[in-house]
Amino acid sequence: MTHTRSSTLSGYAIDWFREHDRESFLDLYATVFDRQRTAEWFRWKYEANPYVDHVPIAVARRQPSGTVVGCRAHFPLEVSVDDEAHLAFQPCDTMVHPDHRRRGLFTAMNRWGLERYDDDGPAFFFNFPNAQAKPGNERLGWRPLGPVPMYYRVQNPVAVLARWLRAVDSTVDSRVPITADSTGSAGSADTNADSDSTDQSATGETTGPTDAFARGLTSAVTTGHRLGDRLLARRSLRDADVDVNVERYDLAPVGTLETLARRSRLDGIRVRRSSTFYRWRLDNPLHEYVTVLARRADTGLPIAAMIVSPQDDHVRLVDALPRGVDANDPAASALEYLLLAVLEAYQEKPFLTAFGDVLPDPLRYRFLPDTRAPLEPILRPTTRTLYARGLDDEVSRRLASSTVDDWHLSRLDLDTT
Repeated sequence: MTHTRSSTLSGYAIDWFREHDRESFLDLYATVFDRQRTAEWFRWKYEANPYVDHVPIAVARRQPSGTVVGCRAHFPLEVSVDDEAHLAFQPCDTMVHPDHRRRGLFTAMNRWGLERYDDDGPAFFFNFPNAQAKPGNERLGWRPLGPVPMYYRVQNPVAVLARWLRAVDSTVDSRVPITADSTGSAGSADTNADSDSTDQSATGETTGPTDAFARGLTSAVTTGHRLGDRLLARRSLRDADVDVNVERYDLAPVGTLETLARRSRLDGIRVRRSSTFYRWRLDNPLHEYVTVLARRADTGLPIAAMIVSPQDDHVRLVDALPRGVDANDPAASALEYLLLAVLEAYQEKPFLTAFGDVLPDPLRYRFLPDTRAPLEPILRPTTRTLYARGLDDEVSRRLASSTVDDWHLSRLDLDTT
């Protein structure tokens, strides 16, 4: 990508990111999102991305100083649309300095990116814009396809309630996500900014007359989960066609993951899984990723895998392989067995989350969506509405006829930071 042209907007210039802009980008990120990011993170996310040969960020500069006051970044991915591979961009980390908002910079950067990539770039864009960014995206051709739920399995209600109450105390909106997600400025798709929980309440400990009730509630929920999991484990072992051995990897076996991904049976639209994808995607310096692998006991061949990301007070289920297999396929039983192994390994965590359709039957394992009771009435759903906008004519027609059910997404497909 060698475009060098810039456009102007009443005292501002919109053009490409330049290498010396990295520090300005990170400073602006800290100002807008109130979170620090490192040069290592920037290199991983933008410079080491294997799908493009440039840093796909539009920059708004104040004139005549050239100071960076806005950015519209993109997260390139290889996406399969009806089994045909396409380059797709997920807009992310969109930010405008507080002193320069309401001057049309978001729209100007958005429009500039569309023009620059019109004949030499991705086939389409897809993202999960927040409420402030949705109108601007819709004006430029983005189409809402529907919500993609976040699922929660609450294992320690006291610790989760304590976190929720702290969040309520710090916001005017009493409906807040238990993951304390924050979308920052208009246009940001950064939906993975979990706050740290280091005070005593995060452990579920309480003082005063509510001690007995809190302990009793936590014990009841924990006992219910364990009994339910054991029942499902016995049923899984009884119904399984093969015996499996479970292995844990702190360094992902990317070749094995690619092999398992090829066995997925997913139609429609999905991010393509390959060794290249996993090697880059799981190198995010901000997170730990653990791969749990099931091998056939008789042959030693891999049959299923699950990738999880432990956080301070919860665990994210970020990917499962293979996906879309028939219930009678031995891999389906192996995946169920792996999930139960993960739940047992992290039973002390206050809660677990899963995004999209990673879990074939979330309710069976007591993962509740944030779009329905009992979670929806008390939380501000972290559910994201999927938006898409085509650039390639053929792909645009396919996107226009698609619904959210045609998309198969996991946490690894999000702009997670």
